[in-house]
Amino acid sequence: MAKLLSPEELIADLQNVLQQRHPRPHPVRQLLLSGRLTKEQLQGWAKNQFHEFRNIHRFFGVRYQKCPIPELRRMLLENMVEEEGEDLFGGKYPSHRELWVRFAEGLGIARDDILNYEPLPGIRAALEMYVTLVQQSHWAVAIGTGLVFEGGGPKRMKEEREALEKYYPWVPVTSLDFFRAHEYHDQGHGDMVTNVIKQFCMEEKLQDEMREAVRQRADIMWLQNDCIYNAFVRPSLSAETIREIEGRLE
Repeated sequence: MAKLLSPEELIADLQNVLQQRHPRPHPVRQLLLSGRLTKEQLQGWAKNQFHEFRNIHRFFGVRYQKCPIPELRRMLLENMVEEEGEDLFGGKYPSHRELWVRFAEGLGIARDDILNYEPLPGIRAALEMYVTLVQQSHWAVAIGTGLVFEGGGPKRMKEEREALEKYYPWVPVTSLDFFRAHEYHDQGHGDMVTNVIKQFCMEEKLQDEMREAVRQRADIMWLQNDCIYNAFVRPSLSAETIREIEGRLE
């Protein structure tokens, strides 16, 4: 068991855990950001990523239900409203699920095809793993697992949008609102997650649980990308490219 860390030390330690767990970006992300995915590979990525985006309520709802702090529940509720569509209350964007469908349409996927797509078995399993992790974790740890996605969301989404605009000019820029919405909203979500960790994970047991939960969430996201990579991308890569992008995989 590690020593009890201060709030700032804990955040730095968790970021270090993430860096050590997966020191390099996943090969799928490396190829996406360097413009080396084919249209068919982008479509496979989009169709399988959609499975989590269409089921976000399953773990967001658990976070909300478990949280005992009224002020935090209000913030979590705001987060869920954004996911389900801020246009419900006069905001700009529809649901993030709908924004991803529009992105898929921009990639040439018919709306009915993505709505009825059956994801890869590993993609389905990864979602169930994360839902279980959130269900079984302390409420603050359940929220804190958002450090892996929401914590780096604005930077990651900006990089992906800019890569799509630069290297995939056949994708309509009007279909990229999913990324724009997360560039904007995930900054606030990430700050909320960080503050929860700093305030409510100030016991050694909870800090240990937080470290393990962050590792598991990172591994789950890696598994999602692995499934897509092995099904749609790796079989068509040269041996040289595989050596370049894979490096040390966990």
